[in-house]
Amino acid sequence: MEVNYLILGFTGLFLVGTLFHYKYTQRKGTAFRYKPITLLVVVVLFLMSLYGIITGKAYNEILPFIR
Repeated sequence: MEVNYLILGFTGLFLVGTLFHYKYTQRKGTAFRYKPITLLVVVVLFLMSLYGIITGKAYNEILPFIR
């Protein structure tokens, strides 16, 4: 269960940092570069950990191939 909170915290910080960086580059008028696959993986991990916290399931119950 603590793994869900840990993953939610790190991925949430990454997403908030990316959002602030996007806003900063829009204000400065510079190009915003990001890696779409990395961003997609982080969003999926964020949603899975949020689902685990809401339902009370451990991370290995959500993804059974993780031991």
